[in-house]
Amino acid sequence: MIRKILGFAVFLLLMHAAVRGGIVWLHYQNFKDGVREAALFAGNKTDDVLRDHVMQLAQENSVPLEAEYVTIERAGSVTIKASYVEMVEWLPGYRRPWQFEVVGR
Repeated sequence: MIRKILGFAVFLLLMHAAVRGGIVWLHYQNFKDGVREAALFAGNKTDDVLRDHVMQLAQENSVPLEAEYVTIERAGSVTIKASYVEMVEWLPGYRRPWQFEVVGR
């Protein structure tokens, strides 16, 4: 009986970590796709307009990004880079940072 309870507790802890990590991963993927699209269709938009658009994408996808961590490079094509760290609660009471790098070309 105790073995079943412990097994169920471990299962619940694994599910908790999978859900918490999965939500953060989905936000990252959606944000990354938006940044790639912004870089692809940048055209003649100014760096400030592109940065504002990236910040809007971050807000829409619950990404904790600050504007100073967004860089825009123009060398034939537009490259947008952004990096951020998100704290993820893997286990109840146990939070760890997860760093993300986004490059849109």
